[in-house]
Amino acid sequence: MKYIVRSLKYLLFICVLYVALLWLSSLSTYGGTIDTMTLLRAQLSSDRGLWLVVAFVALALFYPKFGYVRRVVAGADIEADRMRIDNAMALYGFKFVEERNGALVYRAEGIVRRIILLFEDEIMVRSMEGGIEVEGKRREAVRIIFQLSAYIDNKRFE
Repeated sequence: MKYIVRSLKYLLFICVLYVALLWLSSLSTYGGTIDTMTLLRAQLSSDRGLWLVVAFVALALFYPKFGYVRRVVAGADIEADRMRIDNAMALYGFKFVEERNGALVYRAEGIVRRIILLFEDEIMVRSMEGGIEVEGKRREAVRIIFQLSAYIDNKRFE
């Protein structure tokens, strides 16, 4: 169910972005004399417009597969390195929200950032054998994993 919701959110985001670009195009090219809906109808009535719709749907269908990641940070302990985890999250604008089924749940701070992330801003940190697992939106999760790995590697110098 989560996969379908993420796909639909992304499809809606792509469509809104496309209509906004058409609106800007109509203002800059035609001086606002042509209605955005007229341009949209003209686009969608052509073969190129239909292929664009197919591309939008395909991108939205596969986005949850390549847009989210689950990676392991080796050598980390969820209890002993809690402060390091919190610091890495705070560095990239995430705050602790709750503990759910033994996993730490973080969300983006600020409503604007949450809207930009389409409210898919949840980063989960779970304990596993030999480290911790970080799961979330690829861009944010990879940044946090990189920072957290540096914190864990540097703890031996403390």
